[in-house]
Amino acid sequence: LYNLTRNLRNRVARNSAAVLACVTGVYICDVLVVLEPSVGTITNLLRIQWIGIAFLPSAMFHLSDALLETTGLPSRGRRRRVTRIMYLISAGFTLLAAFTDTLIIPTVEGTRFGNVRAGIAWPIYLAFFAVGIVSAFINVNRARQRCLTRDTRRRMGYLQIAMLTAPGGTFPFAVLLGFGGVNSVGTLLLVNASNLVIILMLLFLSYPLSFFGSRQPDRLVKTDLLRFMLRGPSTAVLALIVIIFTRPAAEIIGLPGQTFMPFAVVAVVLIWQWGIALG
Repeated sequence: LYNLTRNLRNRVARNSAAVLACVTGVYICDVLVVLEPSVGTITNLLRIQWIGIAFLPSAMFHLSDALLETTGLPSRGRRRRVTRIMYLISAGFTLLAAFTDTLIIPTVEGTRFGNVRAGIAWPIYLAFFAVGIVSAFINVNRARQRCLTRDTRRRMGYLQIAMLTAPGGTFPFAVLLGFGGVNSVGTLLLVNASNLVIILMLLFLSYPLSFFGSRQPDRLVKTDLLRFMLRGPSTAVLALIVIIFTRPAAEIIGLPGQTFMPFAVVAVVLIWQWGIALG
């Protein structure tokens, strides 16, 4: 959302928004699966999230091409043709995942846990994923080497490292595990820890991308990004924390938790926004 509201005419901003959209789509489907819908809905969600999984390598390569172009090395047709071919392949994988069991086979244990098993086309996707991500990483490294100033080279280096977070957050590791491995305590702890790292790295990814196409001084760009993070995601996280913990905390002191919760959420949001305004 942050990228879509600023510098939308800039190619790097548009392509980075596409990469983050792929990651966001995968995580939204994961969240909906955790809400324990019907078996049919779980199966559909496991297939739908492959839109983001299938298109991520293509979006990553497209972003790396845009970064190379910003350093004065536009495509002479070859990278553009490769990008189009990759998007066509991604569309093919999406159709296979959505309507057939050739790529993935969604399975549900009982009425709660959903997982996917590999189909016969899984090794082909694995090779496509590896080639796309490695090629994107190489292109960003070329772009970093072409940067003329120390600051831009440093930011491109940040971007090169942070870009690895997107494939790490969307790669379907569950295909490599059975139900016992997915639902074990060790795996769940590892997944939650990796999710936290991915969230922080995605925030780190937005930092260097915010400078591309901007005509504002660096100081204003940093301030704008920080203000958005404080007023947007930070406010949402605080509200969520209050919703989760207000009820048991209020019952300890003798207050009806469900009734007290709206007051607590409004109070915390207002105080937080007031603190941001003072800062």
